[in-house]
Amino acid sequence: MKELFNRLTGTEKKTLAALAAGTLAVLLVFLFVSLGAKRSYGRARDALARLDAEYGKVLTSSTASVAEAKRWEEAARDLEDLKTKYFYDDAQGIMGLRRDLDRIFGEAGIRVSQISYSYEDLERGKFKRVVASVDFRGPYALLKRFLAIVERFPKFLTVEKIDFLNTSSDTGSLELKIELAGYYET
Repeated sequence: MKELFNRLTGTEKKTLAALAAGTLAVLLVFLFVSLGAKRSYGRARDALARLDAEYGKVLTSSTASVAEAKRWEEAARDLEDLKTKYFYDDAQGIMGLRRDLDRIFGEAGIRVSQISYSYEDLERGKFKRVVASVDFRGPYALLKRFLAIVERFPKFLTVEKIDFLNTSSDTGSLELKIELAGYYET
């Protein structure tokens, strides 16, 4: 290698030394730039990890919020369904409840001579309760059938109260006052 270097002229040696110095300078610049880039890459990687963790939290929160919004929408649909299917229509007045009571009494085989009604507003006027009072005379089997029909009736109709006025152990006949409540949304 020394022989090869000795064959070079003075200007070639100077050029070669300048090229070596330039290459060394480029290598040093590259080294400093790469170290800075490495540090910058590390900071960017850490920032990305933080952002990824925040994104995970936001995504979890967003998913929970969407699920909660769906539950509220479902609850609103359920409430609307409840209002339309199970409550009586206030626009029809008492006639809807009267028709249903006639149908229930007819299906149970009970003859009712008189029904008295009382009205009550509930929850700041949003709902109305109408209580229908009926006198009942008959055997226990008839009462049981009547209660079963009321229980499976699709409208929101409840037995509020049953007063036993007289029970006859000889005939098995009952004399009762039954109060049924129907509910209206106003």
